[in-house]
Amino acid sequence: MIVPRLLAAALAIAATSCVPDNPALASEGDPDTTPAASPSDPAAAAPAPDTATAARPDPVPDTPPPGPPPVLDLETAQFIAAMPLSCLDRPQAVPSSRSGYLIDVTYSRRPGYEQDLAFYGCWDWHSAVNSSWAMVRLMKELPEFALAPVMREKLEGHLTERAMQGELAYLSENPQFELPYGYVWLLLLHAELEAWGDAEASEWAGHMAPLADMVSDRLAEYIGDLEKPLRVGTHHNTAFAISMGLQATEMVRRPSLARALRSAAMRFFADDRECAVEDEPGRSDFLSPCLEEAALMARVMDRGAYLQWLDSLLPPIDSEEFAPLRRSALSDTTRRLTMSFGGQGIPAGMAEALSTLMRASQSAIDSIRRTMADSAARNDTATVTSRVAGRSPAALSHLIGLAFTRADAMLRIAEALPAGDPRVPRLRELAARHGRTGFETFSDAGYYGFHWIGTFALKYLVESEKAP
Repeated sequence: MIVPRLLAAALAIAATSCVPDNPALASEGDPDTTPAASPSDPAAAAPAPDTATAARPDPVPDTPPPGPPPVLDLETAQFIAAMPLSCLDRPQAVPSSRSGYLIDVTYSRRPGYEQDLAFYGCWDWHSAVNSSWAMVRLMKELPEFALAPVMREKLEGHLTERAMQGELAYLSENPQFELPYGYVWLLLLHAELEAWGDAEASEWAGHMAPLADMVSDRLAEYIGDLEKPLRVGTHHNTAFAISMGLQATEMVRRPSLARALRSAAMRFFADDRECAVEDEPGRSDFLSPCLEEAALMARVMDRGAYLQWLDSLLPPIDSEEFAPLRRSALSDTTRRLTMSFGGQGIPAGMAEALSTLMRASQSAIDSIRRTMADSAARNDTATVTSRVAGRSPAALSHLIGLAFTRADAMLRIAEALPAGDPRVPRLRELAARHGRTGFETFSDAGYYGFHWIGTFALKYLVESEKAP
């Protein structure tokens, strides 16, 4: 069953995400950028796990499990909501690179950052932004969701006029910060608020408007000046940035940005042939370069031209050449993660704390956070070890998230095809399989994945609801 594993993962979130400046987590580096294990990587130095904490010994099958697609039901929504609620107020850990050859670098947080900034949790800036988007989208998808008042309270404290002025000042002085990945998430967050038709959301969108306008102009300039696309499976993927930007402009009109993005898409990808499917996935990919490109061009090309172009870009779905995209990203050499928390399992009282969270006010959340921090302290620091040589836990969390982004991209491609196209049911079937794999392996991601994968799981679930 998926739901018990989701609840277990939510408990694991609580054990890892509510302890600020966790030195073990900080020593891994940014989980969104760490490509592989290094000599300082605890996963590389850790001894083999004993049988008490070993992961399931069975390998992940090459083909994701069959079955119906996951749905955004109440249990799944509660699980996803637990992530931003537990991490949005937790400031980023101290960087692991603070020591140098000649100079020891020290860090201190800005006084008053809680009032002067909005996106200071969930490990990094862009994850705080997309976690905010996840809360907004959950409330839009489930208007009667029991956690909606708690999420509104959380957003009200972050999306203030003062905080947005602070964000605008910082991005104005740091023009390369989070460009383009964080920019497109911010534009999508603003668009969701603006298009909602909710009084509070309209107020928050108004606070964000100057920042969103500046980000829009900069993104248009960036994409217009880009000489060639970045075809990576991580944050700087150009196809993903263009697609997300276009999604935002379809919700809130930004004609100049939309023209720049569409022009760049055609300039970069219209002449592409035979995408390098055999190279996927990379060591730390959470995006599929080939599928993201195919899904983007479905948005910008007319159907006739797109069908011909798609035939030349991707091999037939059931061919051996397409197999790397059919297989689970966790098959072959990636396998699974071993998770342990101080060797003691889930801290005592955590289930009760999570249950309370589901009906909490802000004051209750603060109480829960103290309870979880105390439990985590008693358990010592959470440890994460990898059963796979050469893969850091951070990199493996990316490969777990890849299941959701593949599923999302496959659904967007299927939506652009004629209803009678035989690829449509196959793409939807594969999307369901990848989606199930994502949920079945979610709890293996640790905090390296918990702080961001829920957003992509929700993005996939929203896309899956469009399928007939």
